[in-house]
This record gives sequence, structure tokens and C-alpha cells, in this order.
Amino acid sequence: MPAPSPFGLELANNTADAAGIELEQLKTPTAEDIAAITRLWIATGLIPAIRDARQDIENCISADNGSLIVARMPNDQQIFATMMTGHDTVFGWIHYLAIAEHAQGSGIGSELVALAEDILRLSGLGEIRVTIESAAADDFYTKLGYDFIGSVTDQDQPDSPQNKIMRKSLVQ
Repeated sequence: MPAPSPFGLELANNTADAAGIELEQLKTPTAEDIAAITRLWIATGLIPAIRDARQDIENCISADNGSLIVARMPNDQQIFATMMTGHDTVFGWIHYLAIAEHAQGSGIGSELVALAEDILRLSGLGEIRVTIESAAADDFYTKLGYDFIGSVTDQDQPDSPQNKIMRKSLVQ
């Protein structure tokens, strides 16, 4: 079994890595947190500019099996990365992995994915899945050991490009 992520320890409060980046499991986000997350998701292309992330955040937080993890800058506490993780009792899932442009390539995305894997492994799940929409995300997850298993199309927009579903075993 891989070693647990150092970010996964005592996540109920705040933890920090050597650079002072704080990870937090948001349970009661402020209006400022929701606005910052919405801006990040728009800037990274996860949601359209006309959408408010509030409902997705509330759904994740209120779910029995969901967690919203944010990374904050040590100097000003600004949110610069997010990840939602949860499960449907069969598969674990990663959603809304977003990293601000200035932090891309720093390793925080890999650490957040490792944290999701740790959380879901501790939940007793054998597999984690992610739906991806871009070649960059495909490359990112492939490097982390995820395999392609299928494609899906947004049923609300049949002319939209197909999204890929990738998976990784949590049993090693």
C-alpha cells in the first residue's frame, strides 16, 4: 500500500506542508470562500462564468460521503486550489480539482489527488474514478496511474465533446 499523503493527517482542522500551504476541509464556507471558489472554477474552466458554485458546494458539504478540500496561501489565506471527493458506496470520485494558474506545476494537484485516494481508501473503497474534460487532465491523471475506462456525453448537450472516465485501483 502506498504511504499516506502527508496532507491527509489531521485534516479535520488545518494542516500545512513545509511551504506553509494550508489545507482545509470546508464544512461551513463563508460567503468570501464561496466567491473565491467560484472565481477559481471559472478561471480554470470548470464552470461557465454565469454560474454560481454555491449549490455544488452545498451539495458536497451536506453529503454523507463528501468532502470539499481547499488549499490556502499562507500569507493571505486566499484559496488557490480545490478538490471535492466522495463516494457512492461503490466507487470513490474526484470532482472539481482546480489549481490557480500561478500554482500549476507545483505538485499541489498531485498531493490533493493522493489525499483523495487516502480518504477513499480509508472508507474501504477499492476504486477511485474521475471524469475529465481536457487533454491536460488526461495527461495529469495518466501520470498518476489512472486508466481510461469509457466516455460519456453530457445528455443535456448532445453536441458537446465526450468526457472521459478514468479509474485507479485503491487496493495495492
